[in-house]
Amino acid sequence: MEKTPCNSQEVEVRKGPWTIEEDLILINYIAIHGEGVWNSLARSAGLKRTGKSCRLRWLNYLRPDVRRGNITPEEQLVIIELQAKWGNRWSKIAKHLPGRTDNEIKNYWRTRIQKHIKQTETLTAQNDQASTSQISGSGHVDPHKKSLRHCQSKRSNDGTVERQRHHSRKRTGMCVGAREMATNHIV
Repeated sequence: MEKTPCNSQEVEVRKGPWTIEEDLILINYIAIHGEGVWNSLARSAGLKRTGKSCRLRWLNYLRPDVRRGNITPEEQLVIIELQAKWGNRWSKIAKHLPGRTDNEIKNYWRTRIQKHIKQTETLTAQNDQASTSQISGSGHVDPHKKSLRHCQSKRSNDGTVERQRHHSRKRTGMCVGAREMATNHIV
């Protein structure tokens, strides 16, 4: 189903990647007229795009204050803390990171942070399972092995594995290892 603008004329709507010419038309139109009702902006500017497409292109790519480049460790820490506080309310989180878009933050969370947290949880579960089988394997309980059940492993920047107490690192809404990842900027 092809989208058409909400007017009586049948106008072909262009899909796919934006051209440099389209970007320049949108930038110049907004520079002169400002942001507004996006559907009418698309028609008035002479773009054969939907209003939504124009809005997303402007907000996520063309706006002058959009920050480019990698997320810094400080920004990463803000993302982790605010996601723990507000959940997946990316627009609200983006307001605390000037120049970063909600879409960029969401994608960063899902591809970098969430992925690392899942890997850490898997490693922790494997360690818990291994230490539980060591403990239950004989009638004798080695106190050192028993304490491993409550720890998690974390690979540091130099490649060594560090053990940290599981219960002391828990935070409401934030998985174990996320804070360590942010402070070491593991991505």
